[in-house]
Amino acid sequence: MLKPSPLKTGGEAGEKPDDAIVLMLSYNRSSKNTALDTNCWSKRQQQQASAECLFGEVPMWIGQRLSRLVFLSLQRNQFRGRIPHRLCGLKYLQILDLSVNKISDTIPPCINNFTSMAEKVSLDRRIEHHLSDEGIFVSFTRLRYVDEALFTWKGTKQRYPQLGLLLAIDLSCNKLTGEIPKELNRLQELVALNLSRNFFTGKMLQKIGHLRQLEVLDLSRNKFSGNIPTSLSELTFLSTLDLSYNDLSGKIPTSTQLQSFDPSSFSHNRGLCGPPVSPSCSMVEPPPSKPAVGGEEDCDEFMKWFYTGMGLGFAVGFWGFCSVVFFKRSWMHSYLDNAKDWVYVSFVLLKARLVRRTKAPSTSCTRSD
Repeated sequence: MLKPSPLKTGGEAGEKPDDAIVLMLSYNRSSKNTALDTNCWSKRQQQQASAECLFGEVPMWIGQRLSRLVFLSLQRNQFRGRIPHRLCGLKYLQILDLSVNKISDTIPPCINNFTSMAEKVSLDRRIEHHLSDEGIFVSFTRLRYVDEALFTWKGTKQRYPQLGLLLAIDLSCNKLTGEIPKELNRLQELVALNLSRNFFTGKMLQKIGHLRQLEVLDLSRNKFSGNIPTSLSELTFLSTLDLSYNDLSGKIPTSTQLQSFDPSSFSHNRGLCGPPVSPSCSMVEPPPSKPAVGGEEDCDEFMKWFYTGMGLGFAVGFWGFCSVVFFKRSWMHSYLDNAKDWVYVSFVLLKARLVRRTKAPSTSCTRSD
């Protein structure tokens, strides 16, 4: 069980009771669902909080009472519910680790309020903090300062020697849903982003190329769909990438950076093609070709003249026949005689059929005595 400990961003440690602190309540094995109550967090106790204040949901008051928080790690617990919007008030936050919990719902759009992740800061900024194994501070003169962090990636821990330069968000292994809010594009100083093993849907961030400092990106084992945004090729510092186990499709954007990754970074996306997954796309989309000049107009013109000619042909044939019959008396008499005979014969046959039907014998049975 790791305990929270005092941290400073400059000046003497413990200078103010409300100095920025590191809050680490990771991997809690308590059998009780103990409450993380504000009563345990007076200003003086912000520097000496014990893990007995743990509770089953991410408390909303962290964003208010710990406004200068820089490092928040609540990983490997049983936190439920949604990410409280008041966490967005932690404008100094550099590392947010809520991984391996049961947090659900969507990522709040106000995530862009993490000012430290959105604005460039001085490179000489260092974060100094003390990790106490005993939970008791004998004196401030004996404090040991550390300027490093451990970031979990694919089950292994990677050490970052300069915590002040690491800006990371790890929400992996939860039950988060919905789409990634576009406001995350504003965290342009973000170095590591891990959203793997959730239930995110929709498309990837189309402007993910704005996160130009990104070195680690893990979106694996979600339900992302659509094409990989071309702006991903703009991440020149990207050294670790995992987009596997999604529903991504289309051609992988071409860049020296993306093609250098192992094919496993893109595996189990049935619709993806192109290097490094395959030499080329099996279904190459033809380049948009210009329509033949006048092609469509010629087709319409042909159909117009076709129907016009058909109408004129019928009119000429009909009136030509009528004119010949009208002006040629011998033909007219012959045609009318034939027409008269046809009408007469048809009438006689119809009359005969009607007579036969009316004189049909009765088929009803009569009982004899």
